[in-house]
Amino acid sequence: MKISNKLNITYNVKLPTGEKSLRIAESNAVDTEILSYAVSKTISSDKTTIKEGEKVHITVTITNNSAAKLFDNFFTIQPPNGASFVEGSVKVNGIVCPDFDPVKGFKLPDLSPNETVVIKYDIKADNQVITKPITHFATLKYSVNDQIRGNVSYAENTDIISLDVIRDKIEIAKSVDKSIAVRGEKLHYTISITNISSTAKSDLLFQDPIPSGTRFVAGSVMINGVGYPVYNPNTGFTISSLAPNEVLIIEFDVKVN
Repeated sequence: MKISNKLNITYNVKLPTGEKSLRIAESNAVDTEILSYAVSKTISSDKTTIKEGEKVHITVTITNNSAAKLFDNFFTIQPPNGASFVEGSVKVNGIVCPDFDPVKGFKLPDLSPNETVVIKYDIKADNQVITKPITHFATLKYSVNDQIRGNVSYAENTDIISLDVIRDKIEIAKSVDKSIAVRGEKLHYTISITNISSTAKSDLLFQDPIPSGTRFVAGSVMINGVGYPVYNPNTGFTISSLAPNEVLIIEFDVKVN
């Protein structure tokens, strides 16, 4: 995009006959190229929704549509919130650059008019539970030769991409009421199942093989304090659904042979 400007002056000239004649005088045109529009900087990802711990492939395409050559080009990213850069994943124009780290930044080749450079790298969603989307952008620093001012430097960001994170985990904790027992004693098992994901889970199959040297006590299964006399953890049983943040407490007994 160029901003072009010139002016004109209208005036009257008095002719020898006494008549007036309208004249127009124009200045030269002056142009200023706006590099923010002429240097294209786009960022994209191969996913818009990801799971915790999942990788995302990022592509940044920089195209010099200006009339000026871009030099001293330097590429950086801010550490994305809720994610981290995957070491060794950078490619520049298809060439693997294992030592490049965009968080620290690295140099790019000069870009003549109409030239393009493509940077690819991976980021990985953190395993911690987060509630906000991951937002991510990149920054290009570059220099141009201004015919009036000489060499000048700029720094501009790409647009921002947003990645929704799906928490997709079930947490299971199991305990027993005795660490030492003798034959004929009962062992009471308690299992806590928590849906720590952001989506509901359905058709969960619970199966807990009865340990060797014991036998299941029929009718002892309880779920959240409610008895299920026909359930047997050895053969398994289905739990219809588990909402986000919902907790199920499953209990049953075995008897030492």
